Amino acid sequence: MVIAKTPRSLTILSRHFRKRLIEKRYVALVHGEVETDAGSIRAPIGRDPDERPQWRVRQDGKQAETRFKVLERLLRATLLELEPVTGRTNQLRIHCAHIGHSIVGDEVHCGLRIEDCGMEQSVTRLCLHAAKLSFHHPSSGEWIEIDSVTPNEFRAAVESFRKNASPAQF
Repeated sequence: MVIAKTPRSLTILSRHFRKRLIEKRYVALVHGEVETDAGSIRAPIGRDPDERPQWRVRQDGKQAETRFKVLERLLRATLLELEPVTGRTNQLRIHCAHIGHSIVGDEVHCGLRIEDCGMEQSVTRLCLHAAKLSFHHPSSGEWIEIDSVTPNEFRAAVESFRKNASPAQF
């Protein structure tokens, strides 16, 4: 989370978000083995108030793009780094489900209940984590990189899918 302290900073940060100058990286644990090491998911996202979930890939939706990179392949799951190029509502969840690799713990877009995802222990959260935020400081112009520690519940979910008992590498 970034909070502007002055109106000038708010204006600058808002412009940077609009121009996509702010870099966001997420880590996600998804169902199944993603075969491609890296790639891009381009699928339009729109809202349909008569359907559940309301936000989904729709031909009449707004253009959306998510870049991904495989961090680790596990037993029946893959650990991904995700970069939302655009910023649509629920974009990462929708795009992962769209390519057949829904995020572990996402009962809305997954079609699987948490207890049916084949893990040794139940997942208590959506396995999507905002790992890094990078931007130019609005006053100094200095490049700032903020990393966030992976929550314990997320680590536990990864461990339950991991083939070996080696320490997490993220």
